[in-house]
Amino acid sequence: MSYATPMTVSHTFTSHDFGAGAGAVSIKGPKGKRGFIEDIFAYSTETFNAVTTPAYIRIGTGSDADAYAEANLGTTAATDTFVASANDVDAIINPDLPEDVQVEVAFIAPTGGTPAGIANVTIVVSWY
Repeated sequence: MSYATPMTVSHTFTSHDFGAGAGAVSIKGPKGKRGFIEDIFAYSTETFNAVTTPAYIRIGTGSDADAYAEANLGTTAATDTFVASANDVDAIINPDLPEDVQVEVAFIAPTGGTPAGIANVTIVVSWY
């Protein structure tokens, strides 16, 4: 598979309750393949609040939580879809993922008031 024909994968994590607290998952591409973050989506099933700070999706490493991306979910309404390329155009800091490295994904809870927000999160990566 060459650069001209990457394998695009939608890494999906279902029903994370951001209001209940932070969470962590990881993604890793096929052996020997580099990745390129195409976009980040959050399909909201419960309205997000951001009384003090908003919820975030961070993509990074063990030592730099947002080395690749930090998406601010703001006050995304229930049934709305957050799309990083449209709703937070600076979210993807460095789209290039190294080969054969586990990438850490952190779901950061909003703070203040009564934290709320549930979403299915999809991170689209082209592996080449």
